Amino acid sequence: MQSTSDRKKTLNQLYQICRVGMEASELILPETTGWGLRSQIKKQDENYINTSEKAAAMIKLQGTEPHSISNVTRRMMCGSIKINTFFHHSPQRISEMMINGSVMGIISMTKTMNHLEDCDLETKKLAENYVETEKQNIQALKQYL
Repeated sequence: MQSTSDRKKTLNQLYQICRVGMEASELILPETTGWGLRSQIKKQDENYINTSEKAAAMIKLQGTEPHSISNVTRRMMCGSIKINTFFHHSPQRISEMMINGSVMGIISMTKTMNHLEDCDLETKKLAENYVETEKQNIQALKQYL
């Protein structure tokens, strides 16, 4: 039997992860030099936007609104990016930060998927696509390390 609660939890988690990824990408992009790395980060940003929009639409179909990321999380992320790029914003450092963010997203989404077994196929597929896309992003970013 499908659990609406599990579906909402999974979709909200995916929505929040993508929003964090999107905001982080947009904060890192101005610090990024090199056409190839900038292009990769823009691609990731577009993927985060598309996936978060899909998750939000699926949540809204259930009659609720997606949960936004907290201001505390947003401020911590912004501060961390500024600190980590203030003196050292080489392509290697930016790539490392993006890889670390992707790994955190994969871990968070995988934990959610492992603990919520009663999700519908459409939700699982969206979450699995996110994880696979992040794995591909990591592979693409490795060349800048």
